[in-house]
Amino acid sequence: QIDYHNGQVDLLVPLLKAYGSDQAFQVCATAIQVFGGAGYLKDWPVEQYCRDSKIFSIYEGTNHIQALDLVGRKLMQRGGANVQAFTKEVAAFVAAHKDHPVLGGSVAVLAQAAESLTATGGKFMMWFGGGKMEMVPLAANRFLEMMSETAIGWLLLQGAAIADAARSKLAADHPDHAFYTGKVFAAQYFASNVLPTVMAKAALVGRDDRTPIEIPTAAFATV
Repeated sequence: QIDYHNGQVDLLVPLLKAYGSDQAFQVCATAIQVFGGAGYLKDWPVEQYCRDSKIFSIYEGTNHIQALDLVGRKLMQRGGANVQAFTKEVAAFVAAHKDHPVLGGSVAVLAQAAESLTATGGKFMMWFGGGKMEMVPLAANRFLEMMSETAIGWLLLQGAAIADAARSKLAADHPDHAFYTGKVFAAQYFASNVLPTVMAKAALVGRDDRTPIEIPTAAFATV
């Protein structure tokens, strides 16, 4: 158990740091939009929050470095045991809840995301083993996003399953009923609107697009 827990911490730290900090900045940027033009001014706190949150993606290893750490070190750590344990847990949750009367459809999307994630991880192994190391940094950030979104989708649905069971024991007018219902809807929204992007990103990685490294230097725009 100690090896398992230490391994999951090692594996998930890049996800927590990079995806969490990227989303923090995006939340603040969206908040500025909510305020309109005034949100860009110091009259409102969101301008400060946006500037402050930007540093999160830079210090303690920029987020691209975190992505390279994930695909270059963490996927193969302990012979791949850490990432295998992660995918095994997601698969176990899917198997246990695929027929859930409320969340079954969302769980099916999670299963697709997990399959796409595993296939893309294999793609990185092929690049490493086939001498195509230059492809790794091109897709590293995208893979980190895929794994982060799969993990979040899994945890949200796990919480939603608990919430659905809890609300079924409460009267509709019970103050906690709405709270539990919110958990269910949040997980369903994520499964419908975010998890499908994992499959889309997997398809993009699968294209083996080399244009960023094949473009001639002279082809870059100059003044």
